[in-house]
Amino acid sequence: MVILETVYMVCLVCGLIYTLISLIFGDTISDWLGQLHLPVFEPIMLVSGITAFGGAGYLLSRFTSLSWLMVFVLAIAIGGGLAVLAYFVWVKPMSRAENSTGYSMSQLGGKLGEVNTTIPADGLGEILLPLISGTTYHMAASLEGQTIRQGTRVVVVEVRDHVLYVTPFLNETEKEMKEHV
Repeated sequence: MVILETVYMVCLVCGLIYTLISLIFGDTISDWLGQLHLPVFEPIMLVSGITAFGGAGYLLSRFTSLSWLMVFVLAIAIGGGLAVLAYFVWVKPMSRAENSTGYSMSQLGGKLGEVNTTIPADGLGEILLPLISGTTYHMAASLEGQTIRQGTRVVVVEVRDHVLYVTPFLNETEKEMKEHV
């Protein structure tokens, strides 16, 4: 059927044009289409499926002796298959690849930091914690109730009420020096 060949060609050409525009203008169009918030129908899946549908339909109708119905069904199957493949090859892995620079207070336990403002035995000081997203300052208190001087390396033992309870962190050399003194 000539009408179906036209439909196949339009789908193929539109998909190729979309691909070229996406290469030139980056993710702008995908961002616009992504605002539709249809989690299953990602733009890359739709365009992959439509383009494969058009290409397969056109080639099967021109170069095989299959009936128009069989060509149409095969074109839908190939387009749908490529859309599913696009989901598992591009969309799903990329959604897991996104990293967040955020953190929660409960994740700070076990982190090493440095005292920025001396922590008094019965009060609060401030520590500097290096994180993936940069460095951050937090209120801290001594877990053992001892004064911890500025510049001392500490380890966060627990977090309560947005206060980090820390203890001095001594490596092996520092432990040996402290035992000899």
